Amino acid sequence: MLTRRIPITDIAPVVECGRYPAKCVVGEPITIAATVFREGHAAVGANVVLIDPRGVERPWTPLRLVGEGTDRYAAEITPDVEGDWTFRIEAWDHPLGSWLHDARVKLPEGQDVDLVCEEGARLLEEAADGVPDPQRKTLLRAAEALRGEAEPVERLAAVL
Repeated sequence: MLTRRIPITDIAPVVECGRYPAKCVVGEPITIAATVFREGHAAVGANVVLIDPRGVERPWTPLRLVGEGTDRYAAEITPDVEGDWTFRIEAWDHPLGSWLHDARVKLPEGQDVDLVCEEGARLLEEAADGVPDPQRKTLLRAAEALRGEAEPVERLAAVL
């Protein structure tokens, strides 16, 4: 079995290699960042999970790519109570992101249109499983649009 690894490095904020806690002010945003990458060209996704001073995990916040080709992801979070907060960075394979990259390259050129659109439709249908309405309906409409008769670029626009 092949194990796929997604390294997470250069996590910030950090003070003296973690020797001291980073500090911030309640109610003011602070940037959480990390370099997230993988072998090959497949896309990755990343979140930050905050743990408040009571040890309660807060809802995850998506990390967004800071600059194309940088592998650097970041998000702003705002602590709402005083105390010692911690955070965890999570990363995973992002098949829909990989598909979107390929589709943006191939569809305008008319390459593998039916295959690319069908692959995207199936990924969207898979993503719709277990998602509550109205998000589920939105994903299924986008999958339907990919299987439509419109020009390839118009089909892709329906997904975006």
